[in-house]
Amino acid sequence: MSANNTNTDYKIKTTKYSDDQELIGSLTLFNKLIWGIDEVCSFTSYAKGTIYNLVSRGEIPFRKRKGGKRLVFIPSEIIEWFKGGTYA
Repeated sequence: MSANNTNTDYKIKTTKYSDDQELIGSLTLFNKLIWGIDEVCSFTSYAKGTIYNLVSRGEIPFRKRKGGKRLVFIPSEIIEWFKGGTYA
């Protein structure tokens, strides 16, 4: 190899995801400050009915917007709950 040869090949090990949209969706999911029911379902892989049941039993952290019926979730609270943290 000559001293003037500055062309270097770098090999970077990457993980190939089976579905690139899944990766993009995951990154987008964690950039949000609040989640709706769909984001919680996506994160937990639970059905909507399961999430609604957990909400009605008070077993999952959630909030309701004032004057509305829409459930909102704080991602950090859901992650802690999902990891087995306590919620009361």
